[in-house]
Amino acid sequence: MGAHARITEPLLDVEDGGGGGCCCDDAIGLFWEILPCMLGVLLGLVMTVPMLYYRYLWSFDNGKYPEFTVAVAGFSGLDPALPTMDPTFDLTVRIAEPRRWSAACVERGTTAVVSYRGVRLASGPVPGFCGRSENTTEASSVMAWGTAVPVPRFARDRLAEELRRGEADVDVVLMGPAYCVDCHQTVIECKPPPGGAARHRRRA
Repeated sequence: MGAHARITEPLLDVEDGGGGGCCCDDAIGLFWEILPCMLGVLLGLVMTVPMLYYRYLWSFDNGKYPEFTVAVAGFSGLDPALPTMDPTFDLTVRIAEPRRWSAACVERGTTAVVSYRGVRLASGPVPGFCGRSENTTEASSVMAWGTAVPVPRFARDRLAEELRRGEADVDVVLMGPAYCVDCHQTVIECKPPPGGAARHRRRA
């Protein structure tokens, strides 16, 4: 009989490291493949959840609008017998904010302008302040004044009659600052009687 070579099979596969290969490499590769998708989903949740949350809160404020009130607490210098006047007005500006999740403000740099029958009598600065969280906030002792203001005869006669009857009122305009030529300037118009208040509701 001829010599026969003994054929043996290796117990371990040297090339694949034995055991038919390690699945850890495949799992790590899959993880790195889906990682961008996971990060994208996470980023989407981070951006969407706050938007939905605040939209839900703001829904409670729908249909509610702030109310701006200007009252003339005191005045002087309105003498209809004189062709020129030196009027002074003590104003109180209030903001009634019925919304819980919003704020209404009078901007810093706002000016209060007081006029009568189209005649500008006085003006003065209004401090910036805000009304928030279903509260009423006010700025008192807001002074507006004028010096040697010429008042036409028809306006002085009308003012004298209205003051006599106790029915006089003035026009007060709160003019927000105009930061540039093309910017929108906030204007709030009220018509309070001296010693009283007038309301103006502005949608914000």
